[in-house]
Amino acid sequence: MKKVLSLLMIFALVLTAFVGCGEKVGLEAQEEMTSQEVFDKVQEVSADMTNTSFFADFDLEMTGLEEMGLAGPMGLTLSGDIKDAENMMINMEVEAQGMTIAGDIYMAEKKMLIHVPMLQGIMGYAYVSADMDTIAEQAGTPVTQPDPEKINAIMKRFEETTEYSIYDMYQLNEEKSVEEIVVNEETIEATKLTANIDLLGSKDMIIALVQFMMTDEEAKEVFFAGMTDEDMAMVQAQLEDEAAMAELDAALEMITVNEFSTVMYINADYQTIKTELVMDFLVTDPEAGMDMNVKLTGFMDYFNIGGVESITIPEVDPSQVMDLNDMM
Repeated sequence: MKKVLSLLMIFALVLTAFVGCGEKVGLEAQEEMTSQEVFDKVQEVSADMTNTSFFADFDLEMTGLEEMGLAGPMGLTLSGDIKDAENMMINMEVEAQGMTIAGDIYMAEKKMLIHVPMLQGIMGYAYVSADMDTIAEQAGTPVTQPDPEKINAIMKRFEETTEYSIYDMYQLNEEKSVEEIVVNEETIEATKLTANIDLLGSKDMIIALVQFMMTDEEAKEVFFAGMTDEDMAMVQAQLEDEAAMAELDAALEMITVNEFSTVMYINADYQTIKTELVMDFLVTDPEAGMDMNVKLTGFMDYFNIGGVESITIPEVDPSQVMDLNDMM
């Protein structure tokens, strides 16, 4: 049952990230459209967005997990360039409990290089390298991000063959406005859309999505490559088992969502250039003595859309590099 719950929650949270990854045009045209019409156009345009630069900043607050050493606020800052699912560069900085951990991740031409200066004093190496194909072969599952074009094709088939859409969980507010925002130190006019995300009320859609992905050959290749036929059969059986679903309902009843909302800023080309997220929920389990509150807030900026032509892995002194493949 834990595997089913994990799958459902992972898919639910990942889905929220799919939102933008002589006539009037641009913002003038958007003013005369409904929020839903603008949102639909954004999804259409986002299917063709293949590369971008980005900057993201998130703050995480947790209470009730002090015994696990997860007390106090945590900050996460990400920036970098993404060319496609297998070529990207990400700068990362994590701040937690008075510590700051910084690092860089490079992926290009089936190779990965991770630079974490803090590792030098711990392991004697500041860099970790790996061959992606070798890791995938040994782990039995892809280690790169899914191809956005494949994801969009899978979601389109899901909508065409079921009564659901992954966007059913988005409750768009009809009110919208044109505002000036700053993205990458540039002031831009954009249409502001707001939405509440009904995660708990989307259980049937999420279950239907998992069941669809377990039968769609391309989806199985993308999402379940590391699962055996026996694992797939077990998950399918639990999804069809009334007792297992009752256990899932009981688990969901322990969750109280105080707020789960997003703000999207759309430019004149119907591209998402900024998103803001607030996720605040409480998990209460009297039997286990759990009373946990998690609040995540943050934003992500997208710029240089379509302008990332290549990713280059820097040359590093081999004596400073640990080969992850040698350890597997």
